[in-house]
Amino acid sequence: MTEFLVTCVKKDEKGVIVQVGVDAALYDVETIADEIWNNKNSYFTNAMGHRVKVFAFRHPETNKPYLSTSANIKLPNSLNFLPKCK
Repeated sequence: MTEFLVTCVKKDEKGVIVQVGVDAALYDVETIADEIWNNKNSYFTNAMGHRVKVFAFRHPETNKPYLSTSANIKLPNSLNFLPKCK
């Protein structure tokens, strides 16, 4: 399994992350989630100098995949603090 660094995010008009930047390329959340769930690749980001693992979940109401750095909804998702992808 290869590990990749997520460096930026692209959000929709509601502020939901729809794509992430990895190695200067953009990938849909669905693609990254599938790779995590199938143990093909793993992803991480840096938060205040600390390496933070990216997890994939399904929204309980819509069943759509989303990415987060925390399994606890009360803790902040470090992906929300990444810069916008260009």
